[in-house]
Amino acid sequence: MSPADQTGGVFEIRTAADEDWRAISRVDTQAFGYTMSQEEEDRVRSMIDLPRFRIAVDRGEVVGVAGSYELHMTMPGGRPLPTGGVTWVSVAVTHRRQGVMSQLLGAVHDDIRARGEPLAALTASEGGIYERLGYGVATRRRVTSIDRRAAHVQEPFAAPPGSVRIVDRVAARPRLMALWDRYRATRAGEIDRPERWWIVNEAEHPHMVHAVHDDGFVAWRTEPAWHDGHPRHELFVTTMAAVTPAAHLALWSTVLALDLVGTITSTALAPDDPLAFLLTNQRVVRTTDLNDGVWCRPLDVAACFRARAYGTDADVVVEAEGNRWRIGAAGVAKVRSRADLVTDLAGLGALLLGGVAPTTLAAGRRLEARDAKALRRADAVFRIFPDPYLQTGF
Repeated sequence: MSPADQTGGVFEIRTAADEDWRAISRVDTQAFGYTMSQEEEDRVRSMIDLPRFRIAVDRGEVVGVAGSYELHMTMPGGRPLPTGGVTWVSVAVTHRRQGVMSQLLGAVHDDIRARGEPLAALTASEGGIYERLGYGVATRRRVTSIDRRAAHVQEPFAAPPGSVRIVDRVAARPRLMALWDRYRATRAGEIDRPERWWIVNEAEHPHMVHAVHDDGFVAWRTEPAWHDGHPRHELFVTTMAAVTPAAHLALWSTVLALDLVGTITSTALAPDDPLAFLLTNQRVVRTTDLNDGVWCRPLDVAACFRARAYGTDADVVVEAEGNRWRIGAAGVAKVRSRADLVTDLAGLGALLLGGVAPTTLAAGRRLEARDAKALRRADAVFRIFPDPYLQTGF
């Protein structure tokens, strides 16, 4: 076993190897209730860096797995932070509630730290698991539904014709990748999409359409529904990467002009997206679900909070896990000063991306403030705009 490997209880926790792949796939698909064809399994394997994965072994059988992807997450202010994107966390039903997951995640966190990545982040299949392991909800995931037939851009805002073009996504991959890198720098909480992500996505979704503007692009897929000559196709907008307001307007104008479409469903609209204000009827953009998005766990608190920008020049002393940091635009330093805020590691994770106000955390009993003045100052320091948002699943 490598130095990062460890044994907990009766289970061996070790680094995954090539010969473990089929067992890893079996444990994960059984835990999450899905199946993969050999072709799908091969595609997924191309995204997996097995030295970043840990498995739990009981008497020679793989009974649990957890790993991470090498990511770069945008911090408030636009700086990318090296991040371990925790993924594939699954334990066989026969080995639940025996400490397997905690041991696996502990080993994965140690590996992420050893790689010099100060942040662990994940998206959760269930909402009641990860807070006790130090993860805080840092963004929200919004699902919207738009009746395309009732959605009309206000006449004064009409985008100039010819500013958007449909492209061959494979031939246009370098351009799409460059546009994505420009876009993700504008939205805290978003991550990079390396070329292998695009290649796998092309294979998994061969009928996805991409429309490009000089300053952004949109991607969608369609589920036909003809209804005996009364077509109401369902359109799924999977990515909206608009770098400028002009691109945002032009790309949405293109989507809303598509014929034969009844409902447009999207997970690409952040809670503060201005689309509704551009339409003649704002009510047409309906939020059908608002759930937890990305969860953050700072592994190196100082490095995480040094990477982000702040709303004012003030600072705040935050206490968590028995340590105190002075955090603000001037930097981050460990101090012994009286704390303005007291929270835990999950509370720090919720504050990191600037989408959750300290006042909200205090009202939710996730944070205690020295007084109301300190809480107002903390809101001004930590909160940022636009809201952090993650479109890219991992």
